[in-house]
Amino acid sequence: MLLKLMLFYFLLVNTSLADSGEKVLNGYDPKVDIISEDYEAGPFLIYDCVQNHWTCVLESYYKECEKKRSEDLHFKKEQMSCAPIGELPNKKSCFQKQLFLVSQNVGYRFCIGPIWQQKEIKF
Repeated sequence: MLLKLMLFYFLLVNTSLADSGEKVLNGYDPKVDIISEDYEAGPFLIYDCVQNHWTCVLESYYKECEKKRSEDLHFKKEQMSCAPIGELPNKKSCFQKQLFLVSQNVGYRFCIGPIWQQKEIKF
């Protein structure tokens, strides 16, 4: 009887010590969503051609990337500043897509301006 009582007590104590905090997987959490000085995490995938990395960002950064790219295309720059890839349903799916693209070593040809892509020698 004493053994059963002790076992019940330990189970009761263990469940009360467990982390019962709310887990927010897709919402904005400033503790973990500020991923650099330049970006905050969100469901929009971009490729930063200046720093050469994939990033999941908020919509405001995505719109800024689209604006920079249109300016780069207008001025016919050789190297684009960034590439807006698209919107995904949530942050988690964006991070999964980012992981896939990094693990598959997807090229960054979309960082080269379209005029310069035509000038490349093809063998």
